[in-house]
Amino acid sequence: MASHYDLIVIGSGMGGLTVASLMAQLAHKRVLVLERHFKLGGFTHSFARPGNRSWDVGLHYVGEMASGELAREVFDLITQNRVKWHKMPSPFEKFVYPDFTFEVPDNENDYLEALINRFPDEEAAIRRYFADIHDARKWFNTYVFAQSTPAFSASLLRFFSRGKEQLALCTTGEYLSKHFRNPRLKAVLASQWGDYGLPPSESAFLIHAVIVSHYLKGGYYPAGGAGTIAESVASVIEAYGGRCLLNHTVTEILTREGKAVGVKATAKKGAQNREVAFYAPVIVSDAGAYTTFCRLLPGEAAVPFRSELERMAKKGYSAVSVYLGFKANPSILGFSGANHWIFADDDHDAIFKNQNGMLEGRALCCFLSFPSLRDPKRDPNARSHTAEIVAPLPYETVEAWQSYPWRRRGRDYEALKHRIAEALLNLVDTYYPRFKALVDYCEVATPLTVETFTGHPLGSIYGLPAVPERYRLSQLRVSTPVKNLYLTGADVVSPGIVGAMMGGVATTAHLLGRLGFWRIISAAKKHG
Repeated sequence: MASHYDLIVIGSGMGGLTVASLMAQLAHKRVLVLERHFKLGGFTHSFARPGNRSWDVGLHYVGEMASGELAREVFDLITQNRVKWHKMPSPFEKFVYPDFTFEVPDNENDYLEALINRFPDEEAAIRRYFADIHDARKWFNTYVFAQSTPAFSASLLRFFSRGKEQLALCTTGEYLSKHFRNPRLKAVLASQWGDYGLPPSESAFLIHAVIVSHYLKGGYYPAGGAGTIAESVASVIEAYGGRCLLNHTVTEILTREGKAVGVKATAKKGAQNREVAFYAPVIVSDAGAYTTFCRLLPGEAAVPFRSELERMAKKGYSAVSVYLGFKANPSILGFSGANHWIFADDDHDAIFKNQNGMLEGRALCCFLSFPSLRDPKRDPNARSHTAEIVAPLPYETVEAWQSYPWRRRGRDYEALKHRIAEALLNLVDTYYPRFKALVDYCEVATPLTVETFTGHPLGSIYGLPAVPERYRLSQLRVSTPVKNLYLTGADVVSPGIVGAMMGGVATTAHLLGRLGFWRIISAAKKHG
């Protein structure tokens, strides 16, 4: 097995795949991607079970994938047009509360008018809200560009965009309380907080604005499921002489004289493990900032912001996912492929603080998604329809089983998963009667599953939490204190598939040099 490459990428999430594909195509680099899981793709991978049933572990929908959108053009370049995007029906989201449901159109003007029609007394504040969403997004775009520039240039960019920084880095809760009076309207506007993993009182308004603006033109789903993404990128990497190795857990970033020179990994084959080493002049980590700087680098490596990373990592968002199979097409109950954000209360912060209610049989919120209803490659008449329920779950709930291996955590753990699934099914059934009776298959993944396969601390699904302090940490950049070591993925930009992809774009732009961003955008435009 070859041990020397032009570039090594740790992790095959969307950020790592983006760097690997773009550096292979634009710089003709021979790239090695090392993935600890037995499947490629990080949160973009899919899995299947008998009966032609399949689910996605992280990608439930994506915005800004219309033809001509920059994100779509970059994505097409990365995947060489092998991923086809299917637009979800409108309304593509439903915010479901005990006594009302708000349906989200796939058009900004329609969304704005729907809010004004429902809350006419707050029209002025609603119109200002949409303007502020776009202003905060502009600050974010500057932040993304600054991530790949030299530190001095980044400081200048931050200086000249400081006018919008106060807006971007207040909390979502502070913004909503300042501008709105109606508690129900505040709840509706914050309904998508599960997409970034923090309630209004904790999240930066910046990340709220990024998510809301990302979906103002609706949602899209990859035909054939999320697994098509990693498959397409792997073929690009291999075409340029690179490799993607599964079951390879990186345990250390090797340094020499203050420079990163390679990685040490544990290669697993069956019941056997062996230690291997790979070398390259450039090392890119998509393992997350905390894992990279606090676990993989030698202790003597100078990383002045380790304590900040350790503090923020404790606030990461952990969740439980329930994968369902149905006896019949769920459309018979009125489902059409839209997402359903279901809440038992208008107070999102209170819901977040009482997540353990599921252990007592009472779930307070969940996200309900139907991959089989939005995938054009699925046979609508087949008995292979699926759904996914995702809900916040504190890591402490399952921490007692942390030392047990996957699928061998014992009866008590399985009983706990069963109780959680029942609570979530009962919640959905409250709003959509007969839903539970339609289910004939159920599988549960907890934060321990996420920790096992990603290595993310406390089973966090979004990396570092999107709190204001994170975006004030100027050292959290593509370039790192260790020469030849670079960071990529969600922790460079933002949570989510496109956020991680843009993290990969920022890293690649830095590696390509002074005109790196323009080279990528130009290549994407030409490719499209």
